[in-house]
Amino acid sequence: MKKIFTLFTFLLVAVLIVGCGTKTPTPKPNPNPNPNPEPDPDDKTYDLGGIDFVVMCDLAAKCDPRSEQYERLFRDEKVAKIQAVEAKYNIKVVFQNYPTNASWGGARERYIIEESALKTKAVHVYEIISTSIPNLAQQGSIVALDDYMEAYGSSKFWPEKKAYGEVKGKYYGYDDQYPIADKGLYYNVDLLGRVLGENRKNEPTKLWSEGNWNWTTFEALANELKSKLDHTRTPENGGAQYVFGGRTYNWAYGFIGGNGGQLVDSEFKTYFTSQPVLDTLEYLSRLYAVTGMWIDDASLSNTSQPQFTAGNVAFQDGESWHINASNKWGSATFDIDYVPFPVGPNVGSDMSKYKLLQVGGKSTHVISSSFSKADVPAGYEDLMIHDEIIFKIWADMQYFPDSITDIEDDFYNIRLLPNYATELARTVHLNLISNTKPDYFYSVIEAQAQTDQSFMIKIQQAIRQAEVRSIMTSAEAELRALYIERFALGENYYN
Repeated sequence: MKKIFTLFTFLLVAVLIVGCGTKTPTPKPNPNPNPNPEPDPDDKTYDLGGIDFVVMCDLAAKCDPRSEQYERLFRDEKVAKIQAVEAKYNIKVVFQNYPTNASWGGARERYIIEESALKTKAVHVYEIISTSIPNLAQQGSIVALDDYMEAYGSSKFWPEKKAYGEVKGKYYGYDDQYPIADKGLYYNVDLLGRVLGENRKNEPTKLWSEGNWNWTTFEALANELKSKLDHTRTPENGGAQYVFGGRTYNWAYGFIGGNGGQLVDSEFKTYFTSQPVLDTLEYLSRLYAVTGMWIDDASLSNTSQPQFTAGNVAFQDGESWHINASNKWGSATFDIDYVPFPVGPNVGSDMSKYKLLQVGGKSTHVISSSFSKADVPAGYEDLMIHDEIIFKIWADMQYFPDSITDIEDDFYNIRLLPNYATELARTVHLNLISNTKPDYFYSVIEAQAQTDQSFMIKIQQAIRQAEVRSIMTSAEAELRALYIERFALGENYYN
């Protein structure tokens, strides 16, 4: 009897030892097979061991709302959000600068691709330009966020911003930065006043507000200005004067959007030879052919025409921040006002097709693919960092106001009020604040490279040489071949 009791005791102790020594919890069955569960309750907490949660951006001091150099909206609200996530997840939110070998463009993409391939796990969230998303997604370096946005994203997430994260039907970008429409034509108010008369110095913006700023009225005004400006003046006499300044390809982007067109969509469908694009380039080519109408030899690295800043050009394409930027027009001694690109004939009376085309993309944030949830042992999902929990943290850090009015007010007070010459220009621009449209033309470096063979220069050549259809047809075939190779579209994708 004693032996039987001893054996029973030994077996019981062995079972207890084995049970106590098991470190991996038995996962509970999922009562909800839906891959997009309800968001976590506000009182749920995690313990990620006090790790650094790293957000890499252009200038850390200007991205971190806790910094005195922070330049974005809703500082206090964002600080409170950071404090909340640090407590909820037991983390420390850290903003870091990109290293010098990831300064911009292709170098930055290569850096992110390499970091993700090596799974260094040094960065959780990257701030990038949206035109980099296609390459990073194709390389598997960032995470598609569709399911996470549905499960944990805010219902206030701007649909206008969501569009900048889309590639081939999936979404990769998420943040609370609104994609403000900030492209247009800027004109020298003083020069127009001297040439046309003081009562007409703001004529472009007035024509827009009256619904009469179109290709016909724009060309008529351009020709009138051309007849009254002197492009033969020597430097000793003040320098040659021109109606337009700036690279023609940048003007093309604005006029194409203003004519209801685009160059490349999120599925990499190309529109180089579509009627809105061809009509636009033919129109600009006709204006360019007029002697003395256009000077477009600005540096490829800074496409603001120096002659505009000097007061010898009537119109320059650009953005509102160029007015006081030291490397743009900050040294100008004249009033500058804004007018949208004129309305093209393809738009129609309801203006629904009119867009401010955003070929250069918008700043957005993506999540590194180095932290796959599939690599986390079952039962440790709340204790170890992975892509889903990274999105939860990042989503909790975003602040969306109840309406776009807060965005409009800030843009008006900080950017428009101190820079624009008239209240009419401020009102016109503010009414178009939501009118951007993403374009994916710059999703390959060959489109925007500062070389004679880049596709943006081919557009410029089409305008300059008045060979629009032939050059655009050839360029479209080359670009499609590049997209097929770069994004694995398949040989028959464009057939």
